Amino acid sequence: MRLTILGSGTSTGIPEYRCNCETCQDARKPGSKNYRTRPSMHLQVGETHLQFDTGPNFLEQIDRHGVERIDAVLYTHCHADHIAGTNDLVMPCRKQKTDMPVYGPGETMGVLRRNFEYLFLRNVFQGGGVAHLVPNGVDGPFQVDGVSLVPVPVTHGTVETFGYRVGPLAYVSDVKEMPRSSLELLEGVQVLIVDALSFNPKHPTHQSVGQAVALSRRLRVERTYLTHMMHRVDHRFFKDQCKAQDIDLPDNVALSYDGQTIDV
Repeated sequence: MRLTILGSGTSTGIPEYRCNCETCQDARKPGSKNYRTRPSMHLQVGETHLQFDTGPNFLEQIDRHGVERIDAVLYTHCHADHIAGTNDLVMPCRKQKTDMPVYGPGETMGVLRRNFEYLFLRNVFQGGGVAHLVPNGVDGPFQVDGVSLVPVPVTHGTVETFGYRVGPLAYVSDVKEMPRSSLELLEGVQVLIVDALSFNPKHPTHQSVGQAVALSRRLRVERTYLTHMMHRVDHRFFKDQCKAQDIDLPDNVALSYDGQTIDV
């Protein structure tokens, strides 16, 4: 399977509006890895193409990074940085001439129905200007075109939030704490894409870099890539930043970046 990191940033995106810190200044330069759009991932498993979240940068992301097909969308939770681009599913639906199945926590399906009611109505779809979504609330393992997925419940503020496991891969973009039962669901994972917002371990809804490194060690993951990073995390100086925070950064933990492809 091959995954593409479409967005590795936090809810504000990087550069932040009217911010002139060193990271944001660098992010404005062409080709900078510090340029980060809202968190999202695309996964190809054989001939099946799975899209994880549709945030406000969704349409730009799939065009910029050459996503040719989407067979289903997997939502992690209902925060705006993960669902605000849902209306733009009209383009994949139109190009593929198909409905779009969407999966996620029951709460997220409810929010999507309220915010994008017209996307779920067949008579509106006849006009051709919107997508037609087929909702699927999930609370346990399920399959999409023969690909097995396991939702991994995590704590992230007060909203129902999932990570997802697909065989040897796990994607957990937003997490503060993980119950023991969810840790057990991740046993044996080889590649982990996981939330590491900043170096602040006291943030109420997101892991810090140090906490993400500790999770990687606990799960004995072969390769870990950090995502959902704010502007206090800088690709150019990351190792030095970790040293300054007394974080022992192992060789198998690295920052992800927009457009990165990883084979699993």
